[in-house]
Amino acid sequence: MLHRSTLLSFRQHTKRFYALNRRIVLDDARNKLANDYSFTLDELRPRRADVGLLVQHIQTRLNSEHSNLLSYDALTMIFDSSDDSMRDIGNKAAHDAPIADRVDSVLQATLTNTQRALLGKIYHFAHGKEPDFEIAA
Repeated sequence: MLHRSTLLSFRQHTKRFYALNRRIVLDDARNKLANDYSFTLDELRPRRADVGLLVQHIQTRLNSEHSNLLSYDALTMIFDSSDDSMRDIGNKAAHDAPIADRVDSVLQATLTNTQRALLGKIYHFAHGKEPDFEIAA
């Protein structure tokens, strides 16, 4: 049986781990947008007040396949760095991680259904396929 402090530490580690990997998925998508649509990374690091304008600009340039994956809300999730946003939380511990860990973080149960769906589409955009449940197992 695990000691209570060990269990608490494990839960905190897991929460940080998922936040980190979600942030990496957002970066993967941002980098793909830069490469596929000839944006500089500086253009894709907006000030908080400019996120909406950037999202609208990107939407005008997306091809139809990418447009189906990246709604206004999904693009906002990629670029929003406001307090307590997915990017802000992940910014506290940004490191490389294996692809299986990224898949698991996208599928993790504490996300809302909307967050999970948006992040799944962002992952699909960045990696060219849907998150694979088999890898995350």
